Amino acid sequence: MGSASRIVFGHLLPNAITPTIVYWMTDLSLAVLLGSSLGYLGLGAQPPTAEWGVLIADGKNFMTTAWWMSIFPGAAIVAAGLAFSLLGDAVADWLRPT
Repeated sequence: MGSASRIVFGHLLPNAITPTIVYWMTDLSLAVLLGSSLGYLGLGAQPPTAEWGVLIADGKNFMTTAWWMSIFPGAAIVAAGLAFSLLGDAVADWLRPT
């Protein structure tokens, strides 16, 4: 029994934790994108709630006069997705066995 636990904790777990964390970070950025797209379509948070997709949907009628109402929430979505992806990559580099 000691040999099996040594294999699991010494070989399998260190090699499985890094891809798992990267996968979670990728899923987290996709969850932000999914939540904001549902809010944009009106299927997520309702309009009094400040949510990125709702803010973009509310600002689409004012693109010619107040473009920043849609551009800044869109940039925040891109920045959050990029931040989660870069964080996952940094954690993967830090945890990768040498």
